[in-house]
Amino acid sequence: MKKYIRLLIIPAALWTLGMGLVFLGGGCKGSGPDAEPSVAPISEQADTDAVATTAPLSTVPPNRTATPEPTEAPTPTPIAVNTDTSTVTYLVNREYPLPENFVPEGLTTPDVLFPFSDTTIDKAKMTPDAGAALALLFDAAYDEAGLTLYGVSAYRSYARQYTIYATNLATRGVAHTNRYSAAPGRSEHQTGLAIDISCASEGFGLETTFADTPEGIWVAKNAHRFGFILRYPKDKEHITGYNYEPWHIRYVGTELAGYLYETGLTLDEYYGVPSTLSAEYLETTPLIDTTAESYLSIYRQYH
Repeated sequence: MKKYIRLLIIPAALWTLGMGLVFLGGGCKGSGPDAEPSVAPISEQADTDAVATTAPLSTVPPNRTATPEPTEAPTPTPIAVNTDTSTVTYLVNREYPLPENFVPEGLTTPDVLFPFSDTTIDKAKMTPDAGAALALLFDAAYDEAGLTLYGVSAYRSYARQYTIYATNLATRGVAHTNRYSAAPGRSEHQTGLAIDISCASEGFGLETTFADTPEGIWVAKNAHRFGFILRYPKDKEHITGYNYEPWHIRYVGTELAGYLYETGLTLDEYYGVPSTLSAEYLETTPLIDTTAESYLSIYRQYH
C-alpha cells in the first residue's frame, strides 16, 4: 500500500512544481517561442527612441510647417522728396509745383516719329537725356516687336499749360479738368522729361484704349528698361490724384524706373507723398484764379 502511495505522491509533487513555475513566468500566453509579441517590434522602438533622443516630439500636424512667431515689420527709411531740377528723378505734382519761369535746359527734338510735320515746336521737344532714351525705347519697340510708336505731346511751357487748363475749365468743368489736366506749374510736361505717346491704330489720340493695343502693352512691360515709368497707372488715382493715363510716360532713369516697375510704386508713393486733396475738393475747386483777366479772356471764347 505504501508503495502505491509513494507512486502517487511523486507525480503530484512534480505537477505542483511545474504549475508554480508557470505562474511565476507570467502565464501561458506569450511565454512560448511562437507566441505573439506584446510589444512593438525592435525596429519600431528604435525609430521612436531615435526621435526621443535627438529632438522633442513636434506638435505640428503632419505635412504642415510651424507658424513662425510674429515679428514687428521694419519701418521703411523715409526718402526725402527730390525737388532738384538738375536731376531726372525730381517730383512734380500738385503739392510740389515748378516755378512759373522754369524752363529745362537744352530742349531738343528726339529722333522719333510724330504725327505732325513741324517738329520744331515745343511739344516735340524733350531734355537731351530723356529724348535719347525715348529714341531707344521706340527703336526697341520696332526691332523687338515690329511696333511703331509716335510722340504726341512732350514739353509744355507754364503759359501753354495755363491755356490748356483754363480751356478745360471753361469747356468741361472743374471735376473733369482736375482729373485729367494739371494746373500750370504742376504739369510734368513742363519738366521736359515727360511725353504722351500713341500709335496709328488709335488715330494718334490719347485714350485709355491705348493700353489694350500691342503698342500700349509692350510699352507697359518694357518702358522701365529705358528709364521711363507710367506716371499715372490704373487703380492709383487716389495716390496720384489723376485718372489713368496709359499714354503718359516720364523719364526718371533706368535705376529708379526699374525699382518702381518691380515694386509697383508710383513716384508719389516712392517719396511718401500721395495726393492730399480730397475727391470733393478736386470736383469743386479750380486750381487757378478764375477771376483773373487771363482766365476770363479764355472763358469768353466759349461762352
